[in-house]
Amino acid sequence: MPSTPPYLSLGELGDLLSVQSWRIARLFELGVIPEPPRVGGRRLIPKTLVPQVVDALRERDWLPRHDPDMGPCVDDRLFGAGAVTTR
Repeated sequence: MPSTPPYLSLGELGDLLSVQSWRIARLFELGVIPEPPRVGGRRLIPKTLVPQVVDALRERDWLPRHDPDMGPCVDDRLFGAGAVTTR
């Protein structure tokens, strides 16, 4: 069984979070989150960095906080049911 890569592209992360990818790119450009490695000019975002991205998007109201009445949240999809990010 092939393993999943430890990185996501900007577009993949944007799709996963249902957020426009430019918003995620802006976090890196502004230095809110450390710039990830690039391959062929494209950012490869380590999956370990995803919680920081989620927190930074929420701080800017670019990603809603979880409402339990709305069903599974991004934290559940990314990290398993019951998981929460640091903020």
